[in-house]
Amino acid sequence: MNLMPYGVLTVMFKHWRAALGVFLGVMLIGAGYLIFDEPKYESVAQLIVRFGDRSVPDINRGRQSELTPSDRREIVLANSDILASHDLAEATINAFGLDRVYPDIVADPPTRWTPMDEAIKTFQKNLWVDVGTQDNVITVSLLHKDKALVPKLVQKLIQLYIAHETEVYQNPQAIFLAHEVKLAGQRLAKAQATLEDFKGRWHITDYDQEIQALLKTRGDVDIALGSAKAGFQQSRHRERDIEGLIRNVPANQPEPASGEQYRSLDDAQSKLADLKAKQAEMLATYSPHSRAMATINAGVATAQREVATLRREAKRRSIASPNVVHQTLQTDLLRTSADAKAQGEPVRVLQTQLDQINQRLNDLQANRGQFDNLTRERQIAEDTYKSLSTQFEDARVKDNLNQKAISPATVISAPTLPYKPAWPRPLLTIAVCFVAGIILAIAAILALEALDDRFSTAEQVAFILDLPVLGSFERRRLGVTQALIAYRGAK
Repeated sequence: MNLMPYGVLTVMFKHWRAALGVFLGVMLIGAGYLIFDEPKYESVAQLIVRFGDRSVPDINRGRQSELTPSDRREIVLANSDILASHDLAEATINAFGLDRVYPDIVADPPTRWTPMDEAIKTFQKNLWVDVGTQDNVITVSLLHKDKALVPKLVQKLIQLYIAHETEVYQNPQAIFLAHEVKLAGQRLAKAQATLEDFKGRWHITDYDQEIQALLKTRGDVDIALGSAKAGFQQSRHRERDIEGLIRNVPANQPEPASGEQYRSLDDAQSKLADLKAKQAEMLATYSPHSRAMATINAGVATAQREVATLRREAKRRSIASPNVVHQTLQTDLLRTSADAKAQGEPVRVLQTQLDQINQRLNDLQANRGQFDNLTRERQIAEDTYKSLSTQFEDARVKDNLNQKAISPATVISAPTLPYKPAWPRPLLTIAVCFVAGIILAIAAILALEALDDRFSTAEQVAFILDLPVLGSFERRRLGVTQALIAYRGAK
């Protein structure tokens, strides 16, 4: 039957006994819970998660990036999840022993899973990790039956959390980095040895500097070689010119004739000259084949033979002196030859040096690619070794920080020692039972009224039949006197 808006009170009074029974039942359940539930003590601790420069010492000395509020919030929530994790709960229970933390579970173990699983579920059910909406403070609270044990459990949980947090966020990987640094050092040593062997084989110290020095030296040698060649050519031309002059100048020079030594030769030459003059005069008068011409010709021939004989004799007997010009030319020739020889040796030396420089440059250019590759490999190996060494030192410092339990999370409030049970809470339980009893009582009234198909009020009749109600007769409960009168009248 439908419930009318104006009949709520009537319906409530109609089913007041059921409502009261439900309400009292809920209150009795709450009272029984308060009476029979074993009290639990609560220990509370607070931690603060630091960020940036306030977290842990940083050996990198680099500028750290600022975290956004969302990043900070995610870090705090991640730390709270670590605190409430399954592994930390198990480690905390194992630290004190299952039989000490939850002896009732050991005495009555579950059948569907292990006692440790049941203990972890109980531990996590009684553990609250609360994070504020705007701050970086984490509140940890734990309920336990043992008043003295509960703060120790919270303290141990925080210690394990700090150790685990440093392992998660600051795992240095020191052993791995030490191995990598060793391998990088070996690669660097191998690359360095290969490069030094290449330099030693080709006698290279600084590739670019040596090429620049060789180019500069080649320029100087080329200029010097040109000057030497010019001087050598000049000396050779001068030498050839002096040799040509020497060939035209006699080495010795006869002394001029003088005194009685050459008088007969002079007389014979005078006589020959007279005969030739007379011969010339006679040719104008006589025939060339005449007897007179034959006689004069015979005299001329005789005079010529006499002159020749006397000249040979005078020449044989004369004293020849060295030609000074010839000697001077020979001295100049010797000096010029020496200069030419002296100029030729630098040309040969400079040409050999220039060829060696060109060959060296060709060798360096031909091996430039291999040298660059070896240098690059050595540089890469050196950079890798430096980077890994820095990371290893950073990891070693972080490992020391972990061993000293230095973490961004810091305890700002130690676990409290409870002085009275925190659970169950009587006032809260009574308030909850009171509200729940009222709600369930109203629900019971509504359910009973929904199942009752009778009319309770005149308004229901008018609402359903859409007809006016002329009169209503309410059922009244009879008192004791009226009930007796009615009983007697019935007899």
